[in-house]
Amino acid sequence: MIFKYFFAWFGMMALAIINGGLRDFTYKPYVGDLAAHQISTVVLIVLFAVYFHFLTSVWPIRSATQAWIIGGVWFLMTEAFEFGIGRFIAGKSWDKLFYAYNVFAGQVWIFLPLWVLIGPYVFFRYVQPK
Repeated sequence: MIFKYFFAWFGMMALAIINGGLRDFTYKPYVGDLAAHQISTVVLIVLFAVYFHFLTSVWPIRSATQAWIIGGVWFLMTEAFEFGIGRFIAGKSWDKLFYAYNVFAGQVWIFLPLWVLIGPYVFFRYVQPK
């Protein structure tokens, strides 16, 4: 079961890439960088919730422990992807990468990896049929 969820993470990345493309080519020129970042983060959280609902209906999570393991693995994969691609492929500085997590500057990205971490448990506990 955990392996299925491991591979399901790649579907989340596909959703994230599509979401980013839509942001950059549709509304970002009209609303600006910060608002586009905020809108796309909220949209991605909603897309992930729909995806989590689909996954938990196809592959029900069997325990709270399993839900937290799935969330933890997804969280680590998400952060490794974000920082690995950002730093070593896109060449962003560490300051720029960490700036995306600065809620005091209006950055809301931190809520996405947090949702990836807790989402499986939320769906196990509150949404998934028992």
